[in-house]
Amino acid sequence: MLDGFSVLDDVVRHLSKLPGIGEKTATRYALWMVEHKEDALLLSNALKSAADEIKLCKLCRNLTRNADGVCELCKDTTRDNSVICVVESFENFLAIESSSVYNGTYYILGGLVSPLYGIDLYRLGLDYLVKRVIEESINEVILVVSSTLEGDLTTQYIKESLKNSKVKITKIASGVPLGTSINFVDKSTLIEAFKGRHAV
Repeated sequence: MLDGFSVLDDVVRHLSKLPGIGEKTATRYALWMVEHKEDALLLSNALKSAADEIKLCKLCRNLTRNADGVCELCKDTTRDNSVICVVESFENFLAIESSSVYNGTYYILGGLVSPLYGIDLYRLGLDYLVKRVIEESINEVILVVSSTLEGDLTTQYIKESLKNSKVKITKIASGVPLGTSINFVDKSTLIEAFKGRHAV
């Protein structure tokens, strides 16, 4: 390997950690950055700003730049604070929020319980979620999680942890085909999915 290429090893290694990017794609991106230095520097600055300024909302784990650690959505007094929609990922959150089918609050898990991959209850903040539901006297928890073993484990933990409370636990189902991500579901289907949610 020529010396000029060896300096890109770290760039390729870090890019390869991104979802859906293998070593070949990472190498192509790294070489593009060398050829487009100005754009690469702008990207570098943007990434640094994001890393320095953006944090997780301390209530719902949405992204925020607010100094108090609470996102604008959680501060919105027009939303229904008696309902929490628990979503598996930021992508799920964005899909629901952009469709305007729901006007309650959220909790973003950022994954599902998976002993195989070392994703435990603490990492997902499930204990905090349960505490929040009880302390805030939430009426309903809507679960938007995958119909997988990990999704079932996550659902079961939440259900068991709240079994002595009066909170209603539901899951969207109607209109969303099994195994289909809600990120790819149209607005009308998503509306029906929320209307047709059922108890778990």
